[in-house]
Amino acid sequence: MSQIKVLREEVKKWIKESGLEKKQFVALPLGKIVHFTPNGLKHSISRHYKYPEVEIQITKQLPGILTNSLYMGFEKNTLKSKEILGVHNFYNIVVFKTDIYEVWFKVVETTSKLYYYDNGVISKL
Repeated sequence: MSQIKVLREEVKKWIKESGLEKKQFVALPLGKIVHFTPNGLKHSISRHYKYPEVEIQITKQLPGILTNSLYMGFEKNTLKSKEILGVHNFYNIVVFKTDIYEVWFKVVETTSKLYYYDNGVISKL
């Protein structure tokens, strides 16, 4: 098994043990409670771009990343899904090992005014 697959399994286990997939946190800049869901967290550890280790490991930091992020604005839904009003965009910076990364992520807003964490994009500064 590759190192990334092993890491993914470790973080998946941590998510279950910590109960993160059932928790909610306040996105301070938005002033709304944001729910973490199994599907949103699954995307956090399954999609990898340039920095797979970082993308998987910072899942453990998501509550802090969410609550201390900068709010970057709202985009109306352009998809076919009628239950989604749009997405709120957030930005934060994280340190992983000795490097600094910027994290862009979204919070989905539904028509019933529920807010859900969605996957983000990471770039090295």
